[in-house]
Order: sequence, then structure tokens, then C-alpha cells
Amino acid sequence: MHKLLIATLLCLAYSCSKLPTIEGVREKENPFRVMWSKNHDPAHETGNLPIALNSPLIHEGIVYVGNNNGHMQAFQLDNGKEIWSKFDDSAYSSKPVIYKDWVVYGNSNGRVFSRHLLTGKEQFLVDLGSAIETQGVIYKERVFFQTRNHKVFCLDVNTGKIQWSYKRAVPFLTTVQRASRPFIYKDKVYVGFADGQIAAFSLEEGVILWERRLSTGAKFVDVDSSPIIFRDNIIAGSVNGDLAVIDPETGAILRRLDYKVSRYPVEHKGQLLVSTIFGDVILLDKNLMEIKRVKIGDGPMSSIIPWKGSLVASSVTQEIVLLDEETLDIKAEFFLGHTFSGILGELDEQENYLAALSSRNRLYIFK
Repeated sequence: MHKLLIATLLCLAYSCSKLPTIEGVREKENPFRVMWSKNHDPAHETGNLPIALNSPLIHEGIVYVGNNNGHMQAFQLDNGKEIWSKFDDSAYSSKPVIYKDWVVYGNSNGRVFSRHLLTGKEQFLVDLGSAIETQGVIYKERVFFQTRNHKVFCLDVNTGKIQWSYKRAVPFLTTVQRASRPFIYKDKVYVGFADGQIAAFSLEEGVILWERRLSTGAKFVDVDSSPIIFRDNIIAGSVNGDLAVIDPETGAILRRLDYKVSRYPVEHKGQLLVSTIFGDVILLDKNLMEIKRVKIGDGPMSSIIPWKGSLVASSVTQEIVLLDEETLDIKAEFFLGHTFSGILGELDEQENYLAALSSRNRLYIFK
């Protein structure tokens, strides 16, 4: 009797697995279609996981990305074929930037490189003395970086010559240990610092024009979300303070918004997208009034960008999600497949391709 029952159940299970498909009806395709991927996890001891903090960059059919084995590499975007690989003897903490025929980037040893886009040939190398924590910002033949020791550099982007630098004294022992990417607006350089302040510098000499404290906390007051301009005002915030609306000329705080941000807000179609340390993505209208909020996960958000007529967002936890750009409803998810996986850097997209580098050193190219 038992044997008959088991046989019957097995037959039913097999029959169900072989149900015919209805002609003309297909399962909805997941938009996160992996075109290719690469595992760049370096050799390490058990329990001591090497973490990727940097980000890939897509430019004209090529993906540029550094790995924790100490190589900067260029891959063909459509098939993953390696174009060049150069050993820099260090990991990376930021994203490359393109200037004319050169890819410019820094590494964790404090060196800034400029290499030819197609060959990797070195144009210049300059040592700034501390880990390069931010993507370079290029403006009027200059490139700007902030380093881990709270120093801002202005370099000639053609030669690497240091034009000016500024060192910030940070008395706090408890900081997030990330840096704010410099932002340039009307010939002024705006930078957030780990002491909870944002400052404006003159472009030519690096003279401080004003500085303003954004966070009143005692620890983790870093202004590590890069400033942006929205409707002619600066938007900047701290992980331990409110998002602030600031007059770019005087530094006066015009308004505070009760959002603790993990990364810089993003302007999208005249509105503002804010990602928080609590895993929320929030849509604000042009007057900075909240329209919609969606919770992605429990960890801080790391990146949000437009992609395929939608928005794609990542967090420091295990998933990347596709959001409706108007309602913020979750349309699709991609799980990175490891308990300790997340996106600690930024996503990048071009030509309907999406590049993501997980904290476990896996590079994914979606289309």
C-alpha cells in the first residue's frame, strides 16, 4: 500500500513538472540578465574577507575597473574580453574618471595614475601620500581628489603637477572613514569633511571661502555624501545629521530635511532621489516635499541611477533592485548570492549595459 502511494505521488510530481506550456505565453524575462561576470577575489585567509570598495566605469564600449589583486583592467563591454591590465601594487577605493584619451584614477597607496584608454600606457603617476578615497572630478584642465587623511588636492590633469592642496585637521577618532567627492559650481570647489563640516574653496588658489557644520553629533559626523546642486542650492548631508539645503555663496543653511543619507542625492527629471542609511529610497518633488518612499532593505543604500527607463538601486546588503521611476515600486531583484555581498561603491550604466562590482570582488555586466 505504501509503495503504491509513493509511486502515485512520484508520478504526480513528474506529471506536474512536465505540464505543457501554453503557446504564446512566456515567463516574464528578468531585466537583470548577466551578460558576463568575473571573479576578482584575491587569495586570502579564511575569515579575513577582502572587501571591494571601488566602482567600475563604462566608457565607449569598455569597462574600466580595479581589483584587490592590485591591477587596473579594461574589458570589452559586450563580451568581457580583456583589453589591458596594469599592475599598480595596491587595491582601490574609488571610481576612475575619463579625460580625453586617458583614464585617471587613484589607489589605496595614494598614487594617482593617468593611462591611455586603449593601451593602458602610463601618462603620469603622482604620489599623494594617502589612499585616494574619491573619484577624480575634472574641471578646466584640473582634477580634484580627497584622500583618506582628509586632504584635498588640485592637480593639473595633463601632467599630474600639484597646483594646490588643503589639509583638514579632524579631531574625531570615530569616523566612517569615507570621503566626500569634491563638487564644483561656478568656479568654487565644495567638499565635505569627516569633522561634520562642509567648506567652499576658491578654484585657483584653494583658499577657504566659508565653512559650515552640518552635524552636531559627537561621533560618525562625516559629511561623506558628495555635495550636489539642486535648483541653485547645495544639498549635502551627514550619516549622523540632517540633509541640509545650503546657499552656495554664503554657506547659510536655508533648510534641514530629516533624512540621514548614505550617499549623495540624485536629481532625476526635476525631482530629487534620496537614499538613506536605513535602506530607504525617497522621491522628493522640486520643493523638496516627499512624494514616495520605499524600503529596499535594512542596510544603507549605496547607489541609485537611471537604467532602461527605470531606476536601479543597490545597497550594502545582498540585492540590486529595479524600481519604477515614478512609483518606486520594485519591479525586479538580483541577489548577489553571498551573505557578505553588497555594493559598497557605485553602479554605472551606458548603452543599456549596467556594471556592478560586489563587495566580494565579483564584477557583473547586465543588459
